[in-house]
Amino acid sequence: MKTTTRILAVCTLLAASAGASAEDSLFQQMGGEPKLRATVDKLVDIMLEDERINFTFAETDLNKFKSLLYDQLCELAGGPCKYTGRDMVEAHKKINSTNEQFNALAEDLYKAFEVTGVPYRLQNRLMSMLAPMQSQIVK
Repeated sequence: MKTTTRILAVCTLLAASAGASAEDSLFQQMGGEPKLRATVDKLVDIMLEDERINFTFAETDLNKFKSLLYDQLCELAGGPCKYTGRDMVEAHKKINSTNEQFNALAEDLYKAFEVTGVPYRLQNRLMSMLAPMQSQIVK
């Protein structure tokens, strides 16, 4: 292979990978805003029917909750959002969450992802970003 051809091939690969990295955030791979908003909406429906945790949301402004959760997940997934809510310790101070409740919400999020068609490998990538928050949420 000629040197010029090799250089052209390398340049083409570099250009392709540079373009892919900007487009291939987890946020985009999951389906972007429409898919993530649908997932958050479905999660709220599921958790409100989940007797293990629905009581913890009895006095919650669900529209505000959805908005903050969307922004948080979007930012974690590399989307264009900025989470502006309270830190997890402050946000959960009065709730006294248990490990069982944390796990129930995680299960409900997996169910919401399934319903909205987010591939399991992408679900796991986002969930791995959320898992470290457990120590801040559970007392």
